[in-house]
Amino acid sequence: MTPASAAEKRRQQNRADARRTILDAAELLLPEVGHDGFSIRRLVARCGYSAPTIYHYFGDKAGLIEALLEERLLAELIETQQAVPCYEDPLDEARSRFRAFVRWGVDRPNQYRLLTLPRDEDAPPLPSSEQALALLQSPYQRLVEVGRLPEQDVEALGQAVWACLHGLIALPAIRPDVQWAPELVERSIDALLSGWLANPMSSNAQADSHPSLRAVEPAQSPTPIQRAHSQEKK
Repeated sequence: MTPASAAEKRRQQNRADARRTILDAAELLLPEVGHDGFSIRRLVARCGYSAPTIYHYFGDKAGLIEALLEERLLAELIETQQAVPCYEDPLDEARSRFRAFVRWGVDRPNQYRLLTLPRDEDAPPLPSSEQALALLQSPYQRLVEVGRLPEQDVEALGQAVWACLHGLIALPAIRPDVQWAPELVERSIDALLSGWLANPMSSNAQADSHPSLRAVEPAQSPTPIQRAHSQEKK
């Protein structure tokens, strides 16, 4: 290795170290102060790098937050969802994906808080965010195809899942004093799916479910559910 190439390698390593240190500090600071309270000035005090250095690597506050979400949090969440095995029954896949999402959030409460912080209204959707959401919701269309979910209920089911999983993650983090039931996640997901789907108990789920739930017979026919207010389309 020539002296010039060795020097360039050191510069690249220094840049990577600086970028990582800034992101580490931002990952800790953002949950503490929130999106509105987060500033480059506060980050400078936390990480030790100057504001010009931070602007050099990330452009501005929005660019820094997007880099944190894309490179750290969403990339890890996508890996978690990609690790969910394929199931012949889409209901089993839905259960597995929902459980994996809750486990990820419960194990990383600070990181999950970052994902739920509001972004600027005119900010475009993050590609990784759309990919993670697509993986989480991937069983929905298969549930429609096998007749378990009416097509018109897909959007509302997505909102119900979001509300349920968010509560299962966020409430234990903000109320650690509560003795949360060990079976809360499993039974809440089962109850959610039972309320929305026709014939919600797959053969695998029946064998694995809580004894008190095994005695509950699934509905014989789907019940139309009034759709929730549609999300604003961009």
